[in-house]
Formats: sequence, structure tokens, C-alpha cells
Amino acid sequence: MKKEEVRKEYFKLKNKGHSNNQSRKIILAQFGYDVNVRTLRRWTRRLNKTEWDLCDKSRRPRTIHTKITSEIESKVIKIKKETGWGAQKIENFVELGHTTINKILIKNKLTQPNENRRKRIKYIRWQRKHPNSLWQMDTSDQKVKDKYCFAIIDDCSRNCVGLFGLNNLSTIIITKLLDRIIAVHGKPREILSDNGSVFGLRSKHSKFDRWCNRRGIKHIRTAVHSPTTSGKIERFFQTLDRELKFCNNDLEAFRMRYNHFRPHSSLLGKTPADIYFAFDKLF
Repeated sequence: MKKEEVRKEYFKLKNKGHSNNQSRKIILAQFGYDVNVRTLRRWTRRLNKTEWDLCDKSRRPRTIHTKITSEIESKVIKIKKETGWGAQKIENFVELGHTTINKILIKNKLTQPNENRRKRIKYIRWQRKHPNSLWQMDTSDQKVKDKYCFAIIDDCSRNCVGLFGLNNLSTIIITKLLDRIIAVHGKPREILSDNGSVFGLRSKHSKFDRWCNRRGIKHIRTAVHSPTTSGKIERFFQTLDRELKFCNNDLEAFRMRYNHFRPHSSLLGKTPADIYFAFDKLF
């Protein structure tokens, strides 16, 4: 007998003047349903306070998680092997949360969680509101195909406006490359660099600073031993080091993928190009 039918019979007995204890015994004798007095009192209170249909609430969860099929798992594994991305980026391409994706990666030994990882020291996140307001640039410490890497990214969008492999590093080479980029993208209002020799060390009258002054660009230097100031370009080089192999070690192919296809967590899943070329960012 269904529970809602038992409840209906109980309330019929109550209307006839039976007590809860008497109703409990009658229900047990007639229907073989054992219920205690406390439950009967709770039924009465609920009926008096609400418009109860005598049925239990559905136990169906509000959120039904997607069943992980072999097809979905294969898709996650394929994306990981072809891109090297982590769970948060992969979730933009499959209907799974990054926690579930991470479990799939761990299961297939495609990631190694660091149990001893310390909490990152808190620092103030900053970024410019408009493209070409500030460019961050730097040269990598590691060589790619025996060449130095020189990269420039836009602070607002993280769009990489230039990525070059160079046999030699000098101020003249860097400024000529910057002139080429400015001819395509326009000039930035400010440039942020470290205190490397190609950027004039600590001197405000270096060749690089004079080049900036002639073009009306303000040159900003990071503090010594302060990598978080230029954290975006530092993070870019980490990504380059990890993911270049998925682009056949082709710098321009990597730049294309980074700008136009790779979702960026700091941009709410959008790509750098989405932000850099957004119409509303022009004003």
C-alpha cells in the first residue's frame, strides 16, 4: 500500500474522533503498516500548515550530473594529448566541470597533482582597461631551436602582438621589431620591461629610452627581483615552454593558437584576440 493512501486512511480515522494511538493500532491491523505516534503528529502538523497532497517530496536531485561515457572520456583525453591544456581550459570544450575532467586526467595518468603544493602568496591583480594602453615585453631565458625568444603581449587582453626567435639580442634589433609591430597594431601608450641590457638597464637615457621618447611612449621598468610586476609576460613564457611542442615548435603557429583558440582563465574563458579586437574596448 502506498504511503499517501495510508495517510489518507489515517486522516479519515482522525475525523471520526480516534486518537493517534488508536489510529496507529487500526492502521497496523488493517494494512500492516507500522507507524509511530510522532510520525502521525508530524503528518497532522504538515497538513494544517501547508496545502499537502499527502505525497512525499521528490528526492530527485536539482542538479543531474552528466554521466561520463567512454566517448566523453576519450574526447577529454584527446584534447589533453593534442593541446596539453589543464582541466579548466578543457571544460570549455566538453559538458563537464573541471573537477570531473581532472579526475579523468588523473585516472589516465595525464596529470600529476602536487599534494605538497603551498598556497600562493596573495598579491594585487592589476590590468589595463583598454588594448594598447600597456605592452609587456621580455626575452626568454631558454632558447628555442638555439634562438632567443622575444615576446610582446598586450596587458589588457594578453594578446601576443609579437613573438620572434632571434640569433642575437640588441637594442637595435628589438626596436626595429617594435617599429614593425607598431606599423600593424598602432603604438602603445606605455611599455613595461625588466632591467635587461636591451632595454637600457637602469639608465633613463639609454638607446631604448630615447627610441621610446621619439615615439611618445612611456617606458616603465619593473623593480629589481620583482617578477610579479611583469607577471603576464612571465606566465606567457611558461605557457610557451609547455605548449610549443603541440605546435611543432613553430612560434608563429603557437602565437596563432594562443591568441585565437586558447581560452584564457583570466579573461573568463575568452581568447586574447576576443578582447584585443572587441569594439567596446576601443572607448
